[in-house]
Amino acid sequence: MTETPLYRPIRQTTTRRECLRQLAIGAACSSFLAPAKSQTQKPARRLRLLLNTGFSSPQAWLWHALAQGYLAAEGIELELTPGAGAYTAAPRMIEGGFDLAYGDVNSLIEVCARRPEAAPRGVYMMFNASPSCVLVAADGPIKQPRHLVGQRVIGHDSDVALRTFGALCHFQGLDPAAVQVSSAWAGMTGMAEDVVSGRVAGAFGYVSTFTGSIVSANPGLLRQVRFLQYADWVPDLYGSALMASQRLLREEPDVVTRVVRALNRGVVDLMRTPDSAFESVLRAHPGLPRAAEHARLRATLQIEMNPELLRGAGRQEIGDVDAARLTRSIELMVRGSALARTPGVQEIFTPAHLPPANARARL
Repeated sequence: MTETPLYRPIRQTTTRRECLRQLAIGAACSSFLAPAKSQTQKPARRLRLLLNTGFSSPQAWLWHALAQGYLAAEGIELELTPGAGAYTAAPRMIEGGFDLAYGDVNSLIEVCARRPEAAPRGVYMMFNASPSCVLVAADGPIKQPRHLVGQRVIGHDSDVALRTFGALCHFQGLDPAAVQVSSAWAGMTGMAEDVVSGRVAGAFGYVSTFTGSIVSANPGLLRQVRFLQYADWVPDLYGSALMASQRLLREEPDVVTRVVRALNRGVVDLMRTPDSAFESVLRAHPGLPRAAEHARLRATLQIEMNPELLRGAGRQEIGDVDAARLTRSIELMVRGSALARTPGVQEIFTPAHLPPANARARL
């Protein structure tokens, strides 16, 4: 089967630098050490980065930056720890004492509302749109969020879509209590099968995660489902961001700037030549299922990194946020999650470490 090109047709280059060689994952800490190859005499600064989930293609910007030596050129060495879901990144970052984390900014809002003295801060907004959705049956009656009223929707307890559903309901003028939300124990494909069979009305998740899982297990199932995308129904929500600890921001701001600059180069390459960045992921992790990961990255580029799905958000360079929109997003999360405190925009995100706008990929 011929694969659909990622985002747009790309002509593969014939020469590439040798991709990052794999190192053993330590059983004690389950982390991946990415060796730096800095030519400077000064030892590389080693930082601990907690990821959103296991190693996967939506992190192509990171693996490409490593493979191309962008971090090494900045004198940075990363110890990468697989995460347990994007919504868990911010709280786990605090508990584990990580320098950096990559995960959902809405979880960061929740953490900051409750623990402002310890909460990290976003320094690079990766997803300009929410990747979340409610998966429903393609031939079913649910066409928009209000059709979920009185219905049962399942999801994993730490799923971003489930945890931000209250924000969606408030934006749409719905009562979250009018929808029966239940915990799920099955995987993404299993939840999709429950929806198609009629056992439940919908399932929470990322479009990219559902797509990759279904392509890997039962590709025909994709024709039987539709996605109510949060990007359409609650466009003020952002997605995942790179976060830095308060200590690192306070004591080593230049290190944060160098990390962001290196990873931004990976993002620029991903947007320009997505097929090449995708190959960097597979070379670093050849055991990943190619078709499923290709589908996951394609969905990521077409939704959370695709400006055409945003309603009135305007054009901007990847990495930054719109302060007015983030303010509205914070207010939605405060209402939807019944938070006792409303964090300020400056507590959630700082643009101080971003490269110039002309050095970033433009939406």
